[in-house]
This record gives sequence, C-alpha cells and structure tokens, in this order.
Amino acid sequence: MPKLTLKIDGMSCEMCVAKVTEALKNAGAENVSVKIGKATMNYDESKISEDALVEAVVNAGFPARVKKGLF
Repeated sequence: MPKLTLKIDGMSCEMCVAKVTEALKNAGAENVSVKIGKATMNYDESKISEDALVEAVVNAGFPARVKKGLF
C-alpha cells in the first residue's frame, strides 16, 4: 500500500486536525496521521486515487496538495 503525504494550508487548531482526519478516513485512507499543515496516510490505489484524497481535504475546507520533494 503506497504512502502519501499532503501539504495542507489553513489549519490552525485541533478541530482542523480532527476534520481533516475524518475526511481522509471517510475517503478510504488508512493509517492516517494529521498534524497542522500536513497529513500522511496509506491508501489502496485500486480503491482511491491521490487526487480523490486531495479532493476530500479540499471539500473539508482546506487547500491541499500532494507533497513532492521538500517544502
């Protein structure tokens, strides 16, 4: 199962962390770990795409993108 890291903007509190965590788990991500500004997870490529996971976070109200390299 691949690992994915997302950069997430606009998070400022533990409520934000909870909202993003719930959105990712509901979308099908596993082993979700969310901190302010960042989320890491595993996902089954046959069931969900990276784009769909980004969209789940965006739909929860936070701009997100796939982490590529260092930032």
